[in-house]
Amino acid sequence: MPAHGQVDTTTQTQLQRHPDEFITSWQFDAMHVRECLARYITQTDQPIGIGESPFYKELITSAYNPQYEPVSRTTTRNDLIRLFETERDGLTSDIWNACSKQDYLCVTGHYLDSDWRITKRILGFRPMDFAHTAENIFNVIMEVLETYEITHRILSITFDNASANTNSIALFVVRNIPQDGGYFFHQRCACHIINLVVQAGLKQVSDQIDRIRDAISWICSSNPRFSEFKRHCKLNGLKPRRFQTDMPVRWNSTYLMLQNCLEYDTTITCFYNMKLTETGQLSPKLLYTDDWYVAKIFVQFLKIFYNATVTLSGVYYPTSSQAIHQIVEMSELLNSYREDEHLGAAVVVMETKLKKYWANIPLLYALSAIIDPRVKLSDYSEQITDIRTKLFEIFHIYETRFGNIDIPQSTRPETEPKQTSWSLLKRRKKDKSASTSSGQRSSPSSCTELIRYLEAQFDAVEDKEEFDLLLWWKTYTYGYPVLSHLVRDVLVIPVSTMSSEQAFSTSGRIIEPRRSCLSPEMVNVLTYLRDWEHAKKWLQNLTVDKELNLNFDNLYIVDPLGSGQGQN
Repeated sequence: MPAHGQVDTTTQTQLQRHPDEFITSWQFDAMHVRECLARYITQTDQPIGIGESPFYKELITSAYNPQYEPVSRTTTRNDLIRLFETERDGLTSDIWNACSKQDYLCVTGHYLDSDWRITKRILGFRPMDFAHTAENIFNVIMEVLETYEITHRILSITFDNASANTNSIALFVVRNIPQDGGYFFHQRCACHIINLVVQAGLKQVSDQIDRIRDAISWICSSNPRFSEFKRHCKLNGLKPRRFQTDMPVRWNSTYLMLQNCLEYDTTITCFYNMKLTETGQLSPKLLYTDDWYVAKIFVQFLKIFYNATVTLSGVYYPTSSQAIHQIVEMSELLNSYREDEHLGAAVVVMETKLKKYWANIPLLYALSAIIDPRVKLSDYSEQITDIRTKLFEIFHIYETRFGNIDIPQSTRPETEPKQTSWSLLKRRKKDKSASTSSGQRSSPSSCTELIRYLEAQFDAVEDKEEFDLLLWWKTYTYGYPVLSHLVRDVLVIPVSTMSSEQAFSTSGRIIEPRRSCLSPEMVNVLTYLRDWEHAKKWLQNLTVDKELNLNFDNLYIVDPLGSGQGQN
């Protein structure tokens, strides 16, 4: 008889409950343990050699399973490669420089599954050991596509605005990629364009922002100085906190920096100026009330651009149907601030940059809005003819491929949709009869299914922003069998490369300094497996911006002796 608190592992029966409530005896499987260990390493960024650590063995054998035997680093590496090899249409691609002085190109695939859900997978995380020329970028991406045998299925590639990326498009066209006209093949990253627009504006208010950045950096750079600032905050009835400075290459970090320190503007100014005066610093470094006034206006101004970046970075919903609304909202914001005495100069350069890329609405954005039943053609004026012509051209290609199926009259909804305030475009909705009349004059008679959609009035359209566009089209697939194929292709195309950039954020943890000796092959395996494991659990929508927020939030200082609530 074992002593109290001890378990007789030689005679104990171990049971396993199945999902169907059936109970059987459980058998220890060393191979299953190794596979689970490999998956655990990819999802939690653990060292590859954790399985052979004596401390890890002690944890597992004493708390979970006394039969566990250490797994060597070499065995785990082989298990990761085996798992990678057994796991195996719109694309995104971007290039990243790691701390190991190795450049990588990430290729991410986006497609709709049979249940009309957008699915994202990293297809390749390949080293770039050569110059980032158009030909080299093309060759790496083609190598990934050929590995999966999907060169004939690529509808679109979303790049940032680097010239080499743009020039590589011509090489894909020579290889007949894509097929069927390539109307949507090259998409410029919308978030990158927003970044260029905002960066142009930031240069116009750099003096004020520089002084604020210098102040909070100076306060937080010295422990004795920050301790004094904490006391100054308490005297002014504010909860002490640290402040994170921004990263010059990421304007949204500047937005978050300013947003998080505005509440402390008076306290920061008084403390900073007092200390500079005590040390005899020159006046140009002092903070002024006007600096904070400009910062407050600019934060309110940038919120629209920040929200647009977050919206267009989504993974599991169509971003192309959101793009045109974000562009209109940003344009109208710029227009409203054009005469502002503080931001007027910034607005001029921002408008110029925005018009450089979006003076003409991209075809993908326009068509994605049209196939949203809340919007359709009635929200367009000057561009309606050109957009409509392109729409019928593209639909004809799909009609030729998938056939023109006659649908019974009963499938056509007939009631008027509710009028909503869902977007700026929706609020400026034109008279529906004018749109219908215009459509009838220019519609080819062969595209009856498309005409029926454009002229139909739907009563099932949700009057809210959370409207699920993919679910709506899944429901109406049988009513519009040809058009639904076009919709699937259009709505799956991402308008930003944030999904690839998210992989770089993940890989930044994989190739942190203590793991910088990992081979490019193992980096590819770990990045790939982590993404695919997260995809199974639908956890890929954790955008880079959420991680960025964590760097600026929760920086309040809790005094363990003050309130009795310590900070762990």
